[in-house]
Parts: sequence; C-alpha cells; structure tokens
Amino acid sequence: MSRTIEAIMRHMAPTTSRATIPGNGTQKLEKEITVRKQYHIWTESRFVRSMLPFHSNIRVGYNGTEVDGKSVLDLMTLAPPEGTKVWIRIEGPDAAEAMHAVDQLVQSHSDDD
Repeated sequence: MSRTIEAIMRHMAPTTSRATIPGNGTQKLEKEITVRKQYHIWTESRFVRSMLPFHSNIRVGYNGTEVDGKSVLDLMTLAPPEGTKVWIRIEGPDAAEAMHAVDQLVQSHSDDD
C-alpha cells in the first residue's frame, strides 16, 4: 500500500476545487489524482504525519470508499490500481494550508526522481 499512496501523491492534478462555506469561513478543497506509478516507496505514515497538525477534516476516497486521511490504518484499506482516480478532500478552517502541505509532499517526491 505504501507504493500506492506514493503514486497517488506524485500525480496530483494541478487544479483544486475550492468553496467557502458561508457563515463560518470554513473552506472545502478537493483534488482528483490519477495513480500512474506504483514502484516508489512512500509510507502512509508520512502523509498522516503531514496532516495531523491541521484542524481540518481530511478525507481520501477511491471507488466509492472514503477514509480518514489522518489514519494510517484507514489509508492502508485503499488499494487503487494504477491508472485509477482517487481524490483528497480537505474541509476546515486551515484547508488551504493543509492542501499546500499535500502539494509540498508531491513536489518533494517529484524532485526525488
């Protein structure tokens, strides 16, 4: 599974859908990602460690299944094959910062190639 999450994070779509929920200033961001490669080593725990400082709710989904992006065990239950699309949805007061952290993970792994 660690190879899958690495592949997911490396190939995030550059566009992010964004909405602000009226009344409380909470943002909701979502990215769709295509899994392209599965041979890179990356653990779910690195993703979770990056997301834990944020107050926002982070969800990762594939094929109708949605899991908590702050739970290593939940992330391990997803097993999207190469070429499929998954999404990351972040909702909360610091959603933009959390999505930026996701982008930084993607960038750091792209530089490793």
